[in-house]
Amino acid sequence: MKLRTNLDITLRFTKLLLKRPVNTSDDIRLRMLQQRFLHDLTYRLPRKAKRDLLIGFKEWKRILSRKPVPSNPIPQVPCVLVSTSNQKELAQEYVSANSPFQKLNVLVREELSRSSFPLRFHLFALRISLQCMFDSRRVNLALLIREVVEWTAIIDFVMANKITEFFDFTPFEKDSNALAYQLKAGRIKVTKIPSPGPLTGHHTFMIADEVVVSSAYQMEEIPHFSHWYISRILHWPPEQYLRYAHCYTNATLPPKKTLGFYSHGEWVRRKAGHAEFGFGIEENEMFLLKALQRFLKNHPDFQLIVFPHPKERKDSEFEHFYTSLFEGTNTLVAPAEMKSSESFFKVNIGLMAYSTLLFERLALGYKTFIGTQFKSSFPIEESPLNNLCLSNYEDFESALLLANTETEKEFFDRRGLKNYSLKEFLDQKVVEIQK
Repeated sequence: MKLRTNLDITLRFTKLLLKRPVNTSDDIRLRMLQQRFLHDLTYRLPRKAKRDLLIGFKEWKRILSRKPVPSNPIPQVPCVLVSTSNQKELAQEYVSANSPFQKLNVLVREELSRSSFPLRFHLFALRISLQCMFDSRRVNLALLIREVVEWTAIIDFVMANKITEFFDFTPFEKDSNALAYQLKAGRIKVTKIPSPGPLTGHHTFMIADEVVVSSAYQMEEIPHFSHWYISRILHWPPEQYLRYAHCYTNATLPPKKTLGFYSHGEWVRRKAGHAEFGFGIEENEMFLLKALQRFLKNHPDFQLIVFPHPKERKDSEFEHFYTSLFEGTNTLVAPAEMKSSESFFKVNIGLMAYSTLLFERLALGYKTFIGTQFKSSFPIEESPLNNLCLSNYEDFESALLLANTETEKEFFDRRGLKNYSLKEFLDQKVVEIQK
């Protein structure tokens, strides 16, 4: 009976979000949810799904075919939500290292399902699937079918095991605030853990008790968000930090005249039909690559190390893409075993359009520049990150030549980046939000 009750709750909640309009007397968080729920960006479906009139029926079929994965719950122990099973170990390590909790239950979104689906669920899925055939918001609508199942599975789990704390590693998902709203209604404390990158892309609206920030830039963004309904901000290191920190205990100084390009792999993402990430990454990566090509020909005494994104290595055109760009220059494509986050000290000056590696390099005190020929909302105007932005070749060349002569301290001091070092950032561990 409890399973049915929880499913009923999530279905009723979803129908409330789909109602037009939510009364102005309702909770403002609920009104914000309705405004954002069907419009926020999602990566759970490919770009072509926007044109697929049958996407609702396909989502319905997918969730019916998803088999529940058995778990061994630990009663009264906090729960952590991740996207895929390969994130479980990292999430456990990260939360355990930065909180009092050494034991954790980990739920994987892609493994959440039910053993049976009652008629009322099928009627809901049918209604949504039919609406997807005519509604331009079909991607976000279709995902409701799996989200309702995932919400129900999560609520079932926390209630059955008397769990009172919930850590969300998936706050970038468009339904994260809807899930948090339901959990908080059940008196579950919700802590969200965004990645170290800009919050603007996915997190201008936030419902949670606590939010973990892991870069100084995120603290610069937060005052611009008028719809954050939270109580505390926690300062934690970047989520991968514990896995590469040992590499920097006695790291040597980076060799002069070495450049590193850290790829987001946008060319291969577009080729594969992935959803647009935003921030003009593809255009800015191509600007950096062309600028590096020209710089290396003008300054053959410099070496470039390209650090590809893992997605690129799987593409058949990967090697040709870089060899054709940098033919005749002193360029090395880093082998797979040379992990970017473990090798910052091998590169004197890092360059990228967008990556969490930007904030990881800066946190550890390494010189870094950002390609911004294509203007976007990143970085915000008042951020010192603007002192790292390169948008034309002339500035690119002079900035690299100057940075090559500077020490790391001179580089950071000259550009106002003192607060970006990990030690400075972690000194303020908790920020209470005034209600």
